[in-house]
Amino acid sequence: MDYLKEVECKVRGCITRSDFNDIRHFIEKDWGRFDEGFELVIFFKKDYDLRLNINKNGCILSAQKNINKRWGVKQKTEFLFTLNEVPKIINLLNQIGFTKGLFSLCYRYDANKSNKFISFKFDTKIGDLFELGEIINNKNNFNKAYYKLLNLVHTYTLNPWAQEIYEKIIKTSWEGVGEEFLLINNKFHPLIQKAINKSKYRKNNIVEYQSISSILKNKSNDYSKLEKIFKKSTKNELLSWKPCRLSNYKETVSIIIPTFNSFKTLKLTLNSIEKQRINRSQKKYIEVIIIDDGSNDGTEEFLENKKFPFKFRYIKQNNLGRVYARNLGASIASGNILIFIDADIALDKYFLNEHIQRHHYLDNVVIVSFKENISLKDILNKISSRKPDIIKDFRFGKAVKKNWLRMHRHVRNIEVRNVKIIKETNNFKEFGNGRILGVWDLPSMVVTCAVSLKRKSFKDIGGFNLQFKGWGMEDTFLGACLIANNNYIIPCFSTGVFHINHTTRSKSKKNKISEFNRNVLVYLDLINKPISEVFREKF
Repeated sequence: MDYLKEVECKVRGCITRSDFNDIRHFIEKDWGRFDEGFELVIFFKKDYDLRLNINKNGCILSAQKNINKRWGVKQKTEFLFTLNEVPKIINLLNQIGFTKGLFSLCYRYDANKSNKFISFKFDTKIGDLFELGEIINNKNNFNKAYYKLLNLVHTYTLNPWAQEIYEKIIKTSWEGVGEEFLLINNKFHPLIQKAINKSKYRKNNIVEYQSISSILKNKSNDYSKLEKIFKKSTKNELLSWKPCRLSNYKETVSIIIPTFNSFKTLKLTLNSIEKQRINRSQKKYIEVIIIDDGSNDGTEEFLENKKFPFKFRYIKQNNLGRVYARNLGASIASGNILIFIDADIALDKYFLNEHIQRHHYLDNVVIVSFKENISLKDILNKISSRKPDIIKDFRFGKAVKKNWLRMHRHVRNIEVRNVKIIKETNNFKEFGNGRILGVWDLPSMVVTCAVSLKRKSFKDIGGFNLQFKGWGMEDTFLGACLIANNNYIIPCFSTGVFHINHTTRSKSKKNKISEFNRNVLVYLDLINKPISEVFREKF
C-alpha cells in the first residue's frame, strides 16, 4: 500500500467522442500516448467525500476536501492498492460501516506530464467529460493555476464548465439514484466483480495492442462449421438460392433506414417492407426506424400522415450524415437483429424471412444481400413480377479500371482485371487472412444498403465510426471491426434487393470523389490503430 497527500486544481467540461477523436492526435503530441481502460468509481455518502476507484492500474481509496470551490481546488488523500488487494479493501470498508455506495462506470483516457494531468471520461453518470488538472505546491496560487488551465483548455478548443454549472450537473445527474450494497449475499456487487475481471483482462491481454489491420491478416472467414449447424437445424443449405419456408422465429427485428431527400424512393422502400412474406405471428416483432437527416422534400409530412401495418418510429435530425443517422437508429432499436437498408432500396418479398432465419440459428454472423440496379421508371413493374437479378451485383463480377488505383489507397497489390469475387473466394469462405482481389477485401463486402447483424455485435464494436463524413468507407470499416471481433461475413443468395438509381446526394460527382478520398485517409488511420483505441467496449 502507498500513501499520497496532495492539493489539486481542476477544470472540467463536456466532450463528445467525435470531438475527442478530432483532437486526440494533437493532445497526444503534447502529452504522449493515452493510458486507457475501464474504471469503476464508488462514492460513499458521508460527512466527507470518500470514494473508491478500481481500474487496470489498481485500486485507489481517496478522501477529498474542498479548499476553494470557486477555483475547483481540493485537498486529496489517497491510499493506493494493487488489483489483488481489492477484495480485502471491499471487506474492510464493509466492516467499518461503508456498506453501500453510488456506482459509476466509465471508459477513460489519461495522460500526465510534470504536475499536470488530463483525462477524458465516457459514459459516466454525468455524461462524457474532460478533466484538466494541476497539482499545486503553493496554496496561494489557486487563481493563477486555474487561469493557466483555462488557457490550455481553450488551446485544445474545449468548452469548460463554470464550477457552479458542474455542481448543478452532478446534483441533477445523481438525483433519485439510490445507493447499492458492496456485498450481496456475501458476494461482491456484480459491477465490482466485472471491474476486477475487465481490469485484469485489459492489463494482460496482448490483442488490445494489435492494430485491426494486423488482426485481419490472421482472421479466416471459413464458416463451413456454421453451414453444418444451419443444415442440421433447418434441413436447408445456408447458401441455397431458394427461400426457406415461413416460420415464426419470435425474433425481434429493427429495420433502420437513414434518409435524406429521398421521398420518391422511400415510399417504394416502405411498400416493399409492407409486402414482405413472413409468418403472420412474426410480423408483430418487426419495427421500422426511419432517421431523417434533415430532408425538405415532403418526407416528414408523408410519414406523419401515413399508417403502417408494422411498428414504426420516425426521428428527424439536423443534417449530420448517414453515420450519425444509423447510429441513432441503432441506439433506439428494440430488436435483437438489426437490418440496415437505404432509402433507395426495394426488398425482395422473402428478404426478411431469409435474414431472420439465419440469425435465429447462427451467432456472430453478418448476413450480406446483393442488389440489382434499376431505374425509378422500371421499378414498379419489376418489383412485383420477379426477384432481383443478384448476379448483376459487383461482387459476382466487376472489371477493375486503371483510374481506380489512386482512389483505393487502402488496399495494396491491385490487379487490373475482371474480378469474380463470389466464385474466386468460394462464397467468401476463402476471402479472409487479408486477401485482396482487385480493389476489394473482405471488409468491403459489408455494404450497408442491405446487411443484417445482431445488435450485440453492433454494440460490441461501438457502431459506425463518426470520423467518416459524407460518402464511402464507413461500411467497409464497420466490416473490418466486425471481422476483427470474430464475426463471419456470409452471403445470402436466396433473396436480394433492387437499388433504385438516383442523382448523387453529395452535390456533384467531384464532391463525392472528394468525400471518398478523405474517408480513405480516415480508414487508413483507424485500421492501423490498436484495437483498444478503436473499439468502445461496454459492461
